[in-house]
Amino acid sequence: MNLLDFIEQLFTDVRDVAQIIAPIAAVIGFIGLGILYMGSSWPIIGDWRKDNPKAANQVVIGLLFVVFAASVTTLITFA
Repeated sequence: MNLLDFIEQLFTDVRDVAQIIAPIAAVIGFIGLGILYMGSSWPIIGDWRKDNPKAANQVVIGLLFVVFAASVTTLITFA
């Protein structure tokens, strides 16, 4: 196996792994964001949310990154 084939196989493997992980991470993130918003009336989650006011924004930015990464891997697949 020459270097070009190795690099092509490496990127193919990375793409395949990203296509598996991205939707799973997005689902977990959306569930976590829902629990963060809906569960804020519970004392434990409410106190944690008061202590971490930027947490929801960081989760949304992470989800946008995951959706972008999944879109890029899909475009690579069809290219």
